[in-house]
Amino acid sequence: MGKAKFLLGRIKNMHYKQFFQTIEKMHKKSGKSRIYLFADTIATGIKYQAGYVDYLNAEMWNMNAAQKNDVITRGINNEYVIKYNDFDYTHYFLNKADFNKKFDKYLRREWIEINSEADQDKFNSFIEGKDAVIIKPLNEMGGTGVTKVKAVPESFEQVKTMLPVLAEEIIEQDESLAELNPSSVNSIRVVSFIKKDGTPIILAAYLRVGQGGVVDNFCSGGMLTAIDLDTGVVFGPGVDIDNNVFYNHPLTGKPLVGFQVPQFEEVKEMVLEAALMVPQVRYVGWDVSVSKKGPCFIEGNEYPGHVFFNFPQHHPDGKGQRSKFEAIMD
Repeated sequence: MGKAKFLLGRIKNMHYKQFFQTIEKMHKKSGKSRIYLFADTIATGIKYQAGYVDYLNAEMWNMNAAQKNDVITRGINNEYVIKYNDFDYTHYFLNKADFNKKFDKYLRREWIEINSEADQDKFNSFIEGKDAVIIKPLNEMGGTGVTKVKAVPESFEQVKTMLPVLAEEIIEQDESLAELNPSSVNSIRVVSFIKKDGTPIILAAYLRVGQGGVVDNFCSGGMLTAIDLDTGVVFGPGVDIDNNVFYNHPLTGKPLVGFQVPQFEEVKEMVLEAALMVPQVRYVGWDVSVSKKGPCFIEGNEYPGHVFFNFPQHHPDGKGQRSKFEAIMD
């Protein structure tokens, strides 16, 4: 019933113009006919709960049935979230202020919550001694609205248009990460899971790198790459929302494949420790920065983005992540 309800909801809310634009994009990329791609996208969606963006990102026109079944599609990811996360506790991840309060020991930076125009004095006090601060709208996701403002009282006029927000000290990231793209904090998405016996594990990790913007989020212009969990070394090229593939960063020219993520063991230790602080939310995507003060959280996601798992450039064996994940999940 849950699967049928999900599919009906997706059909009802589908952006049909974007769907046909995606079919055209797939046609140019694959060389296959539009009619074939249309029919196979629909059939794949029904059988595997795959949206048309899933079909594009995973290049499912190249897959057999077993390979398609191993893709963590939007519908499959939705099932994980519903099954493993208690929604009475997800506010710790949905609300940025709740997250910062709960995981303050792992933030390694100053921050304040600003809810009204009456908080200008609080803002003025917070910015003292700083050159700039990061403003994060409390009710946005995916890096939307995240803004860097000068640390001057006049900046509150801009902040007022975004309330409620968090104001945070700027993270000074590790030099090797800054060299990849200095305009954004380039973060690590670490996906954790708590097994039935209470043991936290790490399912996957990805490096996100900006492309000249303030944020590195995939949906806001950044790219993602895959990290080997044992070594912390990037083993796949970067891929962006337009399905462009990068072996070197397009702006800095720095190689992506072979990049050693700094302090990766410390990153994993922090995530495994923090995962147990809200054990009712068992499946979490953590965004981690490696700052000059050590690994620190940017935010946590009770609905880990499944887009990370699906690019074929990160699966040279032709296999997806579903069988790997479900062999561990219980």
